[in-house]
Amino acid sequence: MLIKYSILRSLSLSILFFYLLMFFTGCATQLTYYNNLKTLIKTDNYPKAISLLKENKEKEYGEKNLLLYYLDEGILSHYSCNFQDSIISLSKAEKLAEELYTKSISQEAMSFLISDNVKSYYGEDFERIFINVFQSLNFLMLGEYENALVEARKVDHKLKTLKVNYGNKNVYKEDAFVRYITGLIYENEREYNDAFISFRKSINEYTTNNLIYSFSMPTDLLYRSCKVAKKIGFRDEFEEINKKYNLSLFWDKIKYDTNLGELILIHYNGFAPYKIDHFIEVSFGEGWAYVGSVEVGNDAKSDVEKAGRIARSIASEEQFVVAFPKFVTSDSQISYAKVDIYTVPVSTNEFSYLVSSVDTFIVEDIDSIAIKSLEDRIASIRIKSIARATIKYVLSRAISAELEQKTKDEFTKWLAKKAVQVASTATEKADKRSWRTLPKNINFAVENLPPGTYKLELKFYNNANQKILSKTIDNIKITKNKKTFVTIRTGY
Repeated sequence: MLIKYSILRSLSLSILFFYLLMFFTGCATQLTYYNNLKTLIKTDNYPKAISLLKENKEKEYGEKNLLLYYLDEGILSHYSCNFQDSIISLSKAEKLAEELYTKSISQEAMSFLISDNVKSYYGEDFERIFINVFQSLNFLMLGEYENALVEARKVDHKLKTLKVNYGNKNVYKEDAFVRYITGLIYENEREYNDAFISFRKSINEYTTNNLIYSFSMPTDLLYRSCKVAKKIGFRDEFEEINKKYNLSLFWDKIKYDTNLGELILIHYNGFAPYKIDHFIEVSFGEGWAYVGSVEVGNDAKSDVEKAGRIARSIASEEQFVVAFPKFVTSDSQISYAKVDIYTVPVSTNEFSYLVSSVDTFIVEDIDSIAIKSLEDRIASIRIKSIARATIKYVLSRAISAELEQKTKDEFTKWLAKKAVQVASTATEKADKRSWRTLPKNINFAVENLPPGTYKLELKFYNNANQKILSKTIDNIKITKNKKTFVTIRTGY
């Protein structure tokens, strides 16, 4: 019997010190990795960013986070204008996400007792949708418009599936930006009836879903809708949009100038929100109790909070800890950009001159989509987290009761109980994985221009109209009666 309890005591000590060692030596490096990656994105150093990504495939991603690896690889390739490479990576991501989503049920038992972090990450609902959003943009930039429309239809299908799964109670049911893009493609291909339908759906979503699209309706979308309505003879629809949004347009005067081409600049701004832990803790003992609700936003604060919880788990008679994920907004300095468009001289006798100056306007708020999408499923996350914490708590009580009957050694009983409590505390953390390299929002700048070659000078401003950054894009070729799409990325 003495040998049996010596073994039990040694095992309890091993468990206790294992989790303490794991805590004190297991400081996360992921924050540092993503900060380095974001710095490289800010400075447009995409070759080094992709190199850093590949170097850290095993260390920072591993098998359980392989989806995030393909997502980051795909979007970095897109930002660097390697659209074919991006298509390959995002195709792998889409296939893997579907496989993991199907297989996730088989991993539920383990995650139910320990943490969702033991499961392979299969992405948030909106992340799986944005795979196809960026695939559509990849094909758009390559001029493969039919493939771009195929990806846009996948977005629509996935959103309809989500709507059914959530019983039509989810916030993110339609994507106004994708409808906008779809309309632009149809318009570029002279399929004006389909273009008008897409534009009207986009207007409707921007108008009705103010939980996501809380910014101003893109005026370009309204004018464009009226122009297409005039082209196909939809006078009633023209007048409806014109009157509802106070556009002051005249049916007889609005028309397409087929001698001009069109520039559409797509600006990816900032970074998507990231997840933090939201802990609820109840610890109590003889004559005292601790009840806390805390949100942990960085690794340093996380270490301090975890140390406190472990200390209270050792000091208290009982402890109950629950962790939920929460998205928080990434800071972004840039509010809008002013785009100055200059001619490019074709001979030494010519001079460059300013043709036009336009401002960007927001068309997609990924920040809001991410936050609202998580809120749509947070109830099920909370139920699971509370159930997991309850099982751990009951297990701790059961072990204590069992030891009460089998040994009189108070230290052994205490040690075994603390080992279970510390293990429970150390393993209770939310799944904070997410697609961090997505932009915070997407903006447009549009302008009709005579055919030719142009240079763009972009000045980026904050909310106080102070200039933050300047960039230049050379050799933009505008073709008669066609759209030219250009992308640019900022990380400020």
